[in-house]
Amino acid sequence: MNFSEKLKKFMENSIDASKEFLEKTSDQAQIWTEMGKLKIEILQLRSKAQSLSARLGTEVYTLLVEKNEPMIGSSTPEIQPIIRELQELDHTIDEKEALYRAKGGKDKDLDERI
Repeated sequence: MNFSEKLKKFMENSIDASKEFLEKTSDQAQIWTEMGKLKIEILQLRSKAQSLSARLGTEVYTLLVEKNEPMIGSSTPEIQPIIRELQELDHTIDEKEALYRAKGGKDKDLDERI
């Protein structure tokens, strides 16, 4: 094999290796982008759940203290929709966290603020 053939083969191998590297890099960048989006969604959902919990507490206080309701529960009309929404949020958060972990994310990363 003469020099030009060796050079041609080397260039072809280099191009193939570069393509493979770029494909792997692109795939990893896409995974990181998806993980970043999931992390933001999870943190937003957690914040919404926290706000709903505060609203639930306020409504329970209002019913017990201000309106003197002797008995309240999860089926009380004033708080039932809030509880239902909190349950739905909790389910959605669990799904998003599982997806985040499946992509390689760690739970400790979700405890940090962006």
